[in-house]
Amino acid sequence: MNSGVNEIPMLTSMSLQVQPAARRKGSDLHFLWVSNHTPFLVDFGGGQRSSLIYRTLRTMGTVDVLLICGPPPEGRTVEEIHGRPDGWMELVDPLKRGELAPWRWVRAGAPVLVDKVAYNFGRRKVDYQPDPRASGVFDRLLRNRQYDLVIGRHLKYTAKAGALRYGPTIIDVDDNELELYRTIIDDPCTSTLRRLVLRRRVRSLGKIVPKLLERTSRIWVSKEEDRSIPGCERATVLPNIPYAMSWPNPPSPLPPNYASETILFVGMLSYIYNFQGIDTFLADAWPQIRRAKPNARLRLVGSRVNPGDRNRWAAIPGVEVAGFVEDLQDAYRDCAFVVVPLWSGAGTNIKVSEALMYGRTCVVSKTAHRGYSGTLPHNRCLLVGKDTEEMATYCITLLNDPERRASLAEAGARSILNSLSFQQFQRTVVETIESAVCTNLHLQPQV
Repeated sequence: MNSGVNEIPMLTSMSLQVQPAARRKGSDLHFLWVSNHTPFLVDFGGGQRSSLIYRTLRTMGTVDVLLICGPPPEGRTVEEIHGRPDGWMELVDPLKRGELAPWRWVRAGAPVLVDKVAYNFGRRKVDYQPDPRASGVFDRLLRNRQYDLVIGRHLKYTAKAGALRYGPTIIDVDDNELELYRTIIDDPCTSTLRRLVLRRRVRSLGKIVPKLLERTSRIWVSKEEDRSIPGCERATVLPNIPYAMSWPNPPSPLPPNYASETILFVGMLSYIYNFQGIDTFLADAWPQIRRAKPNARLRLVGSRVNPGDRNRWAAIPGVEVAGFVEDLQDAYRDCAFVVVPLWSGAGTNIKVSEALMYGRTCVVSKTAHRGYSGTLPHNRCLLVGKDTEEMATYCITLLNDPERRASLAEAGARSILNSLSFQQFQRTVVETIESAVCTNLHLQPQV
């Protein structure tokens, strides 16, 4: 397989041109995947959901990928940052907010500052309009390669590509921005100024997002509650599932570790809402836990840890920063239970269902429990803290009562295995696609 990176004049786009995979017999659909992140890396939750959808698409035909994102950092390759594609993949760097009028007239003197000010105080509508670079590449792909369906992973980047001018299009609205900003506003750690900025942003998005979603053929959301978000009323629920459920031999729940005093956190450690949650937990909950249980350990497992965060966390007594581990099963086997102290974010936290799949109960925040209240009720499958202090109390309770944490874990694992499966995930994707393309032969530009 030959690949190369080519510059496309005028569009400042990079094209990683890999020979398309041959279509399987009986599978003749041609999809275009549009997103800001890759479906070819699975070391974080969003990438895992992307991969599961992408893999299902590949059972139905061929998939080209258009990533709307910045170029790789200096010294890093496209493959290192985005993984190795198995078909046609292109990257395009969209214009920054400060490069658009009226900001561009003052940007030259302080580009970083102007970009930041433009993003926070500029009109939100601009974020959801076709980007000159991205839409140029999108139009060229449609002319040259002919697609049956666009799969947009997040509304903003599908809109930047100009895909909503065509049809049919399916949008995965996992991590809805309206929900995300509302949780940040409710987060006690959010500053007053940021709350004011985000309230203004939510009011603006409340007018923009529903109208754009009306132009899509179908919508996926990750939990039933998301259908109450304006514009998502007709959405199909495509729940997040633990990635290991897609393996040929999915893992079974592990036996309880009654002797363990290790609390485990699993997640991408550089993700802003993860490291903010960890910081808050370490500042407000961990001292209380260590006073009650001096031998307690907090083990932080996950990819992409920032060196500064690693050093800062590792300096705290009882904290181990393991970073990326080859075998998650070993991490779960060694722990007593899992903690998910997240107070901002959207979608559903895959950390919760993954932990229970492996046979470990969780102490979670109210934010991390969204989407699970029906299948994983408080005090039956896990424990939900209204604030960091209550989470600390629950952690101490479970460290002191191995039998209770084993009982919660058993009930939680049973619920997860009864309610989630890769087969059902695939079935939902396939049925949605079949209904979207039944009346459309190919995507065609509007004249």
